[in-house]
Amino acid sequence: MPWSLLLGLVPRKVWLWLIGIALILFILQTVLFASAITTLIGFEKSDSSEDVQSIDDVNGTAQVSAQLENYRPLFEEYAAEYGVSDYVELLLAKTMQESGGRLDDVMQASESLGLPPNTIEDPERSIKVGIRYFADMLEKAGGDVKLTLQAYNFGGGFIDYADNHNDGEYSKELAIEFSQMKYQELKHTGMYSCVRPESAETGACYGDIGYVDAVLGYLEGGVIDSDIEPTEEWGMPISGALTQTSDYGMRSDPFDGTSTMHRGIDFACTNAVTPIQSVDNGEVVEVERSNSGYGKNVLVKHEEGLYSLYAHLYTISVQNGEVLQKGAEIGKCGSTGNSTGPHLHFEVMTKNQYGSDVDPAPYLGL
Repeated sequence: MPWSLLLGLVPRKVWLWLIGIALILFILQTVLFASAITTLIGFEKSDSSEDVQSIDDVNGTAQVSAQLENYRPLFEEYAAEYGVSDYVELLLAKTMQESGGRLDDVMQASESLGLPPNTIEDPERSIKVGIRYFADMLEKAGGDVKLTLQAYNFGGGFIDYADNHNDGEYSKELAIEFSQMKYQELKHTGMYSCVRPESAETGACYGDIGYVDAVLGYLEGGVIDSDIEPTEEWGMPISGALTQTSDYGMRSDPFDGTSTMHRGIDFACTNAVTPIQSVDNGEVVEVERSNSGYGKNVLVKHEEGLYSLYAHLYTISVQNGEVLQKGAEIGKCGSTGNSTGPHLHFEVMTKNQYGSDVDPAPYLGL
C-alpha cells in the first residue's frame, strides 16, 4: 500500500501520538545509555584512585633529626608553592634518607638539574629545587607516592618504564628490573656502586632499590636525637658465651664450595630466642626485611665512618632512625636469607655501602 494512502487512512492525532511516544522512548534510551557510561567511568576512576591511594603512607609525623626539623618552615613554604602541602611529612622523611639534614644540598637535588651530586650549596635552594622536582614526579606518576619516590631516586625514566611494563604501578620487583637494566648500560662509567647487599646479589646497582621502604621507615613520628656519643669500647652482639663459627676473610662457600669472601664474623645462636644487641651507642640507618641475601638485617651508625651490621635475623625490634644505647636489643637470632642455619652474621663497615667492610675482630677484642 502506498505511504500516501496509509497516511490518509490514519488520523493526524494518532500519528502525532505515535511520534511523541517514539521520541519519549528515544530520550529514555539516551538517558539510560549516558547513565551507564557515567557509571562505568566512575568505576574506572574509583579503581584508578585506589591504585594510587598511597597517600595513606604519608600520614603521621616524620621522624627527623633536630637539624632537619629546623628547616620545616622552608618545607612548608615551598610545598605550598608547588601544590604539595599534604606531603610535607613525606618530604621531610625523604630528606632524612637523602642527607639527614647534614649536607648543604639537603634534598640531594643537584642531579635533578643535571648537575653533579652536592653541587647546590644553599640548603634553601636545595629544598626549593627538590620539592619542585618531587611535585613534577608526583604529577607524572598520577599521584602514586611509591612510584614518585622511586622516580626521585632513579629519575623520571622509571615512571615511563612502569607505564610500559607494569600498567604504571610501582613494585619492588620492577625497581630491581629497571636498576639491573640501567646498571648494565652505565656500569662502564664507574659512577655507580651497589649500596645494599641485595643490590650486589641481584646486580641492581643503579640507584637504590630499597629507597621507598627506607623513606617510609622514617614516618614513625618524633625527632631524632642526633648527638650520638660512642663509648670507649664496643660490647658483643650476643651476650654470654660466644661460639664463633666463621671468621672474616676468604673461605669455601657453604652453598657451592667456591672460594669466596666472607665479609663478617658468624656467631652461633638459637633461632627466634637469642637476643641480638647493639655493640655501641648508635642510630639505626637501615632496616631490611628481605628473604634473600642477608635476610632480615639492621645497619647501625655509631660515629662518622663506622657502622655495624646484624644479618639473618628472625625478628627486628628497631626502626629506621631510632637511637640505640649500647646493649639495646636489635632483634632475635634467625636464619633468614641465604643461610645454612640459625646464626648471626656480624659486619663492621666504614660506609653505608656494601663492600666497605673491615675485619670486625679488633673492634670486638677478639
